[in-house]
Amino acid sequence: MDPDAPGRIPGLLSLLWMLLWRPVDLHYRLHGAGIQAPGGRVGQLWREQSHGSRAAGLYVRRMLVLLLVISPLATFSVGVGVQRLGVPLEPMWWVSAALCSFMGLFLALTTGLAAGTLMGLVSSLAMVVGLHAVAGGAFGAPMGGLAGAIMGGCLGLVGGMCAGSIGAIGRGQGLSINRVQIGAIVLSLVPMTLWGLAGAWHFGGAVAASALVAYLVAAFRLPIFMVESLVQAAVFAMERWVGLPTLRWSPVVHHNLSYLQYPFLRAHMALAARSRPQEVLEVANACLKSPGNALLGWPWVLAAMVQAEEAALAQKDIGKGS
Repeated sequence: MDPDAPGRIPGLLSLLWMLLWRPVDLHYRLHGAGIQAPGGRVGQLWREQSHGSRAAGLYVRRMLVLLLVISPLATFSVGVGVQRLGVPLEPMWWVSAALCSFMGLFLALTTGLAAGTLMGLVSSLAMVVGLHAVAGGAFGAPMGGLAGAIMGGCLGLVGGMCAGSIGAIGRGQGLSINRVQIGAIVLSLVPMTLWGLAGAWHFGGAVAASALVAYLVAAFRLPIFMVESLVQAAVFAMERWVGLPTLRWSPVVHHNLSYLQYPFLRAHMALAARSRPQEVLEVANACLKSPGNALLGWPWVLAAMVQAEEAALAQKDIGKGS
């Protein structure tokens, strides 16, 4: 029988963190708790609960709290903070917090619980600036080029941040580069077509161009990669020159969706291989979950398999000899 381990379901904040940064780990953790469809719809997960899966029920409840309670509260807090900074917002801006939560609930019921939760939360926060500040004239004329660029940037940010996480929690691996590129093209063509048909090609073009750039930057997480590269270089230098065991501090252990290879990670794993081979294998396993670092993990995993096979053969020979 499949396990039922509700204790393996992360708490609210840990669940949100893993959704954004470690969705592949979350996929396998939910499987380990006994959930068959981590990226499934609410109805699928409720059916699992009806068949005795307490883990599925707890997962649904915590995700719905994120969507229907935490999301509107966070959006309202951000909106109030933005207004206090002097940024004008369209009247009744706070209504979007509830609307995005209901939109997320609709997606959770029809597409997937993780998809609805992430889209509802992130889009609700982005709309404070990308829609209500634009409509309130914070960036000049609401149909001007700068306003269109801001709106498109927020749209692309939402799509890019959510796409990788939604795909990873459902499939157990990050999106391929081809899928990211297709998503960027679709996301840029839709606003251009909509505003173009309405006769506002200039505004639609500004939205589409900035949405395309923001989507690619967010999906490939380029600003984050720059920071993580500095962290990886620093922890490698600490182990090489100071002798501190810092391999577990590598960003690849804490982030599943990097599409670029971290500098010095290969050398860092080779440096730790003699003294901490098990730790190297754990980091190699993390590399296999990272689209940009998967090739770094394969040699170590293959070496471990060879060593395990040799050990098994040696044990078998000893058994025959005795």
